[in-house]
Amino acid sequence: MSIQAVLFDFDGTLADTLPLSFHAFQTVFQQYDHREVTRDELVAMFGPTEEDIIGGNFADPSSVPQAIEDYYSLYEQGHFGEFQNDGHIVELLQALKAQGMKLGVITGKSRRAYQISAGALDLERFFDISITGDDVVKPKPDPEGIHSALRTLGIAPSNAVFVGDSNADILAGKAAGLPTYGVRWLSTFQSQAYDVPPDGVFDSVDEFRKLLKLNNIIAMTYHSKQQAADITVLEQQCSHADSLQLSSDLEHLVKEDGDHALLCYRGNQLIGLLSWFATEGDYAQINAMVHPEYRREGVFRSLVQRAKEDITPLAVHRLSYRVPSRSQAGLRAAQAIGADYDRSEYSMSYAHTESGREQAPADLRLLPSLPEDLEFMVSCSSRAFGDSEDATREYFLQTNEPARITYIAWAGGQRIGLIRVNYVNEATAFIHNFCILPACQGQGYGEKVLRQTVDLLLQKNYSSIRLGVVTENKRALTLYLNAGFKINFEYKYYSGSPA
Repeated sequence: MSIQAVLFDFDGTLADTLPLSFHAFQTVFQQYDHREVTRDELVAMFGPTEEDIIGGNFADPSSVPQAIEDYYSLYEQGHFGEFQNDGHIVELLQALKAQGMKLGVITGKSRRAYQISAGALDLERFFDISITGDDVVKPKPDPEGIHSALRTLGIAPSNAVFVGDSNADILAGKAAGLPTYGVRWLSTFQSQAYDVPPDGVFDSVDEFRKLLKLNNIIAMTYHSKQQAADITVLEQQCSHADSLQLSSDLEHLVKEDGDHALLCYRGNQLIGLLSWFATEGDYAQINAMVHPEYRREGVFRSLVQRAKEDITPLAVHRLSYRVPSRSQAGLRAAQAIGADYDRSEYSMSYAHTESGREQAPADLRLLPSLPEDLEFMVSCSSRAFGDSEDATREYFLQTNEPARITYIAWAGGQRIGLIRVNYVNEATAFIHNFCILPACQGQGYGEKVLRQTVDLLLQKNYSSIRLGVVTENKRALTLYLNAGFKINFEYKYYSGSPA
């Protein structure tokens, strides 16, 4: 079954609004038509819009206009207070959209009633089309609304499914030639039995997700040992398939204040991972991997779409996708989402060699930064890397955290540069934002500051000392190689918009 669109009924299917409708109808029937109507009697009237139900069943036509207005007022009031979405349904709609599905609503409700509910529950954002009772001549069980939606979406009946809670829904879907499913996953639904058998009946949203083989994207819980184990397995599977030593940067994901991570599961199997962190105020760096058996199924695109939802409120203006230079699958994925090539970087690690080591000069000292060093840090870093002082200042303020230490390099009683160390865990430290004032460059300070930083980390028993360098920065690359670092990987970075 190649599904491109999922069409839903609304009341009793997407929203538990039937009790609100029952209450509003019973109130106006009692007040204006002077009779009590049961829920079963109301269900038998369903099909036309609310206006037509009242107008077609009241004995006194003169009371109909006021009764209709009172109905809408009561119905809208019911959405206040504790009434809310079903979280499983929202997650279902998110998953469907993330996988590129077209979504539609086919409801007998009037446009006015639909907008009250869909607006109050913030559901309209998910749907590409909505067909209400005002938009058709023949309501369900006639398939007119379903046919209209499919024509607008450009989807064949064989590539769509219809989902509803009532006998009329099942009749309409089957008449339209769609695989049609009955649902009983909300507290109130219309039908226990159907005149024609549906293709399936679901008591839970999870059962329906399994039918469509939907992925489940969740935020990683940093202290979950099971999720960490799943990530390790995925990393090994991807590395073996691509003949590369891929890294999930797991050490950054299992920290309480570490990188963000989204996990994509199919059933109990982890099939995709996307991690990201925001830096320097305006961009977020993204790292991802997808199980080789589930590539080209929209997993990466779904993860990116979900990540964008999380990243957008942070005022990030650019996404940077990190791709191993030898990963053909990764390069294709970056190109598929329209990202543009930006740069290449080497990932390097200290090789623990003592050859060529020098004693640091007595007048060169590395001291942890103090609050009064901030403006020097901003000026030095801004001049070295070309970013504005405002952006650089914001970056330092945002990344001022216990595990990330900025060391100021002093020589001759003057500040000459800085180097930062991110103490990732008890074994791993990452060196970054290393810069020397332009006026002090060319005097050998760079290598001496780097060597003294390495000595500091070795004294602290760090076994993994890492850094990165742009491949075109030959001067810095030579410096790092001379200081005992080796190249582990080359990464290509692709830039894209968060929109």
